[in-house]
Amino acid sequence: MPGKRKKIAVIITHGMGEQIPMETLRDFVETAWVADREVQAPAHTGENSADIWIKPDAVTGSLELRRITTRWTKPASGQDTGQDKGPRIDFFEFYWADLAEGTTVKEVHDWLGTLLVRWPSRVPKGLMPAWLVLWTTTLVVAALSLFALLPWPGGVWHVVLGIAAAAVAWLMQYVISPYIGDVARYVRADPRNIAMRRSIRDRGLKLLRKIHDSGAYERIVFVSHSLGTIVAYDLICLLWTTRERALTLSEDEPAFARLRELEHAAHALANEGSDAARTAYREAQREFRLALRSGGKDGSLRARTPDEEWLISDFVTLGSPLTHAEFLLARSPRDLADKKTRWLFPTNPPPFQKIESEQRAKIDDRSVPPNDHILGPPGGLFSYYMASHTWAMHHATPFAAVRWTNIHDPHSMIFKGDIVSGPLAHVFGDGIRDIDLKRLHGRQSPGFSHTLYWTQPPDGEPAQHIDALRKAIDLLDRPDGESWKSAASPSVTAPGSAKYPPASTAR
Repeated sequence: MPGKRKKIAVIITHGMGEQIPMETLRDFVETAWVADREVQAPAHTGENSADIWIKPDAVTGSLELRRITTRWTKPASGQDTGQDKGPRIDFFEFYWADLAEGTTVKEVHDWLGTLLVRWPSRVPKGLMPAWLVLWTTTLVVAALSLFALLPWPGGVWHVVLGIAAAAVAWLMQYVISPYIGDVARYVRADPRNIAMRRSIRDRGLKLLRKIHDSGAYERIVFVSHSLGTIVAYDLICLLWTTRERALTLSEDEPAFARLRELEHAAHALANEGSDAARTAYREAQREFRLALRSGGKDGSLRARTPDEEWLISDFVTLGSPLTHAEFLLARSPRDLADKKTRWLFPTNPPPFQKIESEQRAKIDDRSVPPNDHILGPPGGLFSYYMASHTWAMHHATPFAAVRWTNIHDPHSMIFKGDIVSGPLAHVFGDGIRDIDLKRLHGRQSPGFSHTLYWTQPPDGEPAQHIDALRKAIDLLDRPDGESWKSAASPSVTAPGSAKYPPASTAR
């Protein structure tokens, strides 16, 4: 008797600020599912294919949150399941705003100080206008505070300056701190912030593990916005390090063959940097990830226990400040490069690792020498040899199995477009598909667009950004070349210039 059909989990996580539980999720589901007839399987007469149900669910770990579930999708592309419909979708919200409460003005002030006190040459070009505005604001606030305390100029002006200083203090406490404070506390590993950072990560890892280990899902899509993209990046990287059984592969299983194909595709991408090479690499990522789920791509392979599966297929970043990683996560471009080289910040493609001497000795002791396919590309691997014809993925390779799509909206004059966002391929690797909304729309956004990535435009207006978002989420799990048939168009940022770390012999 066939088992229960598995579902797709889509997790959306919010950005900075005092978010209201379920608001982000409800709006997102309206765009990603309700209004997208292209992914919905036809419903029976009298039923609506776009229906959703909001259900209590213990997986979220909060009584304030709910799971939103759908009807059936269309059959997954390229998979002969013998079904006339695809899996249902469960949408979850990873909510963490309550854990970031309590930011003080002093914490914001200290963090802003670290950003201000640096040479202009160390400020990313895209952030220079904001950096200048920040400096100007700082000087104005300092002047207001000084004049409010001094007896000069006296009279009415003294009262005016005092009121202005009080207004600035109010803005810092009740407007700026709840938003900028989230960034200040999460990205900075200050002793005052460690407990908050750990609480957010623990909650996120608990959600991901529950979904993985429930056995109810065949795929997870992780969508994140703003500061939430940094949180989600951390969670994917941390979860990867805990899935040892899923990432230990025998040479005789299909997943190992898919891994070697992926490694070859990654070398081709590193050498060519073309969009065709990126597409081939991302399709190899998909094939490898499908091989890591129970039953493999078509369900006919070995049944895996939940702890042997890796299910996160896609990481979608919207309005991501990760584009400013050298500014937010490091002291300088050189410091960021060093952290990537030492595998603190995983890249896409992951760093290559050559077969080290201890592994080579184990391989040489084998009774039958392995062939070139087993040994893989000589330029480096994503895996290392353990023993008994078994290999393991190293800890900095989560994006071997996870496609990363980044949607950003270039800014102009700070308040047009999205100054928070930017391309990521030049920072974290050419395996990332960057979608440039300014090129896609053919015009500059007229206003601040940071909160509009899944906002439906008025009737009759083009919705290219919505189309790009749906392609990135890819609810029908298409191969990359099928989803992005026009990937060579100007809407896609040209390959980045990320410097890949040299193949390492460290583990």
